Amino acid sequence: MISSSMKDIRSRVATALAASSNPRLRFIQVELDEDHENTVCLSGRVSTFYQKQLAQELVRSIDSDVEVRNDLRVDGTA
Repeated sequence: MISSSMKDIRSRVATALAASSNPRLRFIQVELDEDHENTVCLSGRVSTFYQKQLAQELVRSIDSDVEVRNDLRVDGTA
């Protein structure tokens, strides 16, 4: 079962990405890994490796104890 604190972190990450000044980050999907407690999963497509890392670091800035599974695909045409 996913804890309420993890649900809060997921919500904070999704809100921060949606409010990003970088338009590609606004379309990233944020989920919680039900098999691995304390893990946030990012998925979707971004244009650059920099955007992929930016999204990952955003999660860490919200809670440094959270694990990040970064499944974002870099697609230069995204």
